[in-house]
Amino acid sequence: MKKYLLLLMTAIAIMGMMFSTSCKKDNDDDNNADPKDRVTLIDKDMYWEAHLDFTDMDRFEMGKAYCNAVVEAVPDYEIGADYYIAFIANGMHGADPSITYEVILERAVEISKSVPAEYMQEINGFASALSGGETDVMGDGKLSKNEYLVLLFNPDIATLSACSAVAVYGDRSETGKTIFGRNTDWFSDTKKSFSAINSESNTSAIIFFKNGDSEIMSFGTLGMLGVIVGLNNDGIFIANLYSDIGAPYTAVGKRSVMTDIRIALENNNSIEGVADFLGSPSNLYAYNHNMFIADENTAKVLENNFANNRSLRTATSELNDGITWEQQNAIACVNSFMLKGNTDNYTGNWYNTGRWQSFDSLLTDAGNKVNLNQVNSIMSYHTPGGSGYVPGDIYLAGTILSMAYSYEENEMRLWLGTYTEDPQYVTISVPFK
Repeated sequence: MKKYLLLLMTAIAIMGMMFSTSCKKDNDDDNNADPKDRVTLIDKDMYWEAHLDFTDMDRFEMGKAYCNAVVEAVPDYEIGADYYIAFIANGMHGADPSITYEVILERAVEISKSVPAEYMQEINGFASALSGGETDVMGDGKLSKNEYLVLLFNPDIATLSACSAVAVYGDRSETGKTIFGRNTDWFSDTKKSFSAINSESNTSAIIFFKNGDSEIMSFGTLGMLGVIVGLNNDGIFIANLYSDIGAPYTAVGKRSVMTDIRIALENNNSIEGVADFLGSPSNLYAYNHNMFIADENTAKVLENNFANNRSLRTATSELNDGITWEQQNAIACVNSFMLKGNTDNYTGNWYNTGRWQSFDSLLTDAGNKVNLNQVNSIMSYHTPGGSGYVPGDIYLAGTILSMAYSYEENEMRLWLGTYTEDPQYVTISVPFK
């Protein structure tokens, strides 16, 4: 009997060693995977489709592989990005002589100090494959690490963007599920927009971030590792909108909006969870803003007014005096705070009042049941033959991205590019839905 037990225990031990060795081998295979195999770029004509799978991968090496793939696909990537950084610096200096090239670099470095380590590993990996190294020279056709930080954190440091969004849901939606629209309007050169990083090559992109069970569909530009507009595989959509209250700018001790939206999408499956994170008193950003947040059942706006109120606005929230919104099961967002008691940066601002009133009237015209085609029409609404900056226009000369999405139909109308009188939208679906 003792001999039998000894043999049995030995057999179990050997099987355990084999099982342990087998498991370790599988993990080693994951850890030893070539980062190049986890980065895929696909040319879709209007935009690039980038797939980044960080699952069990070294983040520094993934960032490096991402950069190598981008530079190989777009050989003049650094030239175009360098041009755009000079454009930002010169434009901001023209508006405020105290803002120089060196100042925007300093802002970007300050923002990077609050970025969690794992995301900085990705950023450092990307920067390591750029030709500029540690040498900052504006206009040399190269990207240094600090210049890449400017590109990466552009919305955190430039604060010269303007956007809009709208959604219908519940019984106001023809499908019964949320249908939303979003336009990104950016500070850009009319000949070479940010959507192309001002290079002769197109670098507009839909970037898919995957890490384990988390998947994000981000809309931006090749090279981005943060998110300004994104949708996750739990159906949570987030879009950022600048909301200026005239507060002095400082980047010291401030977090990156771009990075935190990605973190929010990677870790939350509810509007309230996203709002709790992005609206946390401990999370301070360099500029006040709105976060338009939607899921398949509703949409809300987190008004991130740091000096006053950081709360969710719904379609039925009480608004500041002089602001009206009569729509049922529908919400809109421009670059102003609306909640009762929040800083009034709406009254007297023709840019925001015009678009807000257009959303209200266009939704009224759309009727009691609104479909995807109508939301698409609202987002492309503009004065024919106008300058591109006619009061009330939703689609503007600065628009670089316009979209409309129906959760129920999993159908997205998407346009990316530089302003044209007749934007041609493509129809795509969300692959992980």
